[in-house]
Amino acid sequence: MILILRGRKFGFQLEDIRQWLQIYEKEGTQAQMEAWVDMADRQLRELAEQKAQIEEAMADLKALRDETSASLNA
Repeated sequence: MILILRGRKFGFQLEDIRQWLQIYEKEGTQAQMEAWVDMADRQLRELAEQKAQIEEAMADLKALRDETSASLNA
């Protein structure tokens, strides 16, 4: 169950998690393990993109907040 929750935390779909569980239980073939590494790499790229978008939105919001706050004090 911990692996399922961990997979969801990482943003994996249920099918991806199922494949991960097979590999974790040592039932995965070399090809399955290579496919999982590729899947993990794709998810890492997706998470990095989401992080960049969130950081950009936070910076924009902070700038707008600071600008508005400054105009209140003027």
